[in-house]
Amino acid sequence: MSDRGTVLPVLALLMVGGALAVALSVELGRAGAAWREAAFAADAGAEAGAARLDPGAVYTGRIRLDPAAAERAAEETALDYRPRVGRRATASATTIRVCVTVTQPFPPGLLAPFVHGRPIAVSACATPERG
Repeated sequence: MSDRGTVLPVLALLMVGGALAVALSVELGRAGAAWREAAFAADAGAEAGAARLDPGAVYTGRIRLDPAAAERAAEETALDYRPRVGRRATASATTIRVCVTVTQPFPPGLLAPFVHGRPIAVSACATPERG
């Protein structure tokens, strides 16, 4: 019995496995970068919202947010920070805290035939005292 030609199928399987491993590592890197970008946008929005103080409270010596202005500033800043197609930002604010949730789509790249894209959602909160 001859062992001739048995290396070729094994080599082909190893090459396919290697290509899938490279594709997976690229996708994980892209997902991490997209998540980090959304987190930076949420942080920037929360910081901008926390800077919108209520002038009446400031004149009396209290640090309080203007909730409506904080929500507007937080959403606008989160959307303006390195804008991406399909990014959404929602903010909620009280007189002491503003929170922003940024959602953006993550389309699959190299693994598109195997994986479906999922949105990335990140939240961040800030207060006027700490930012």
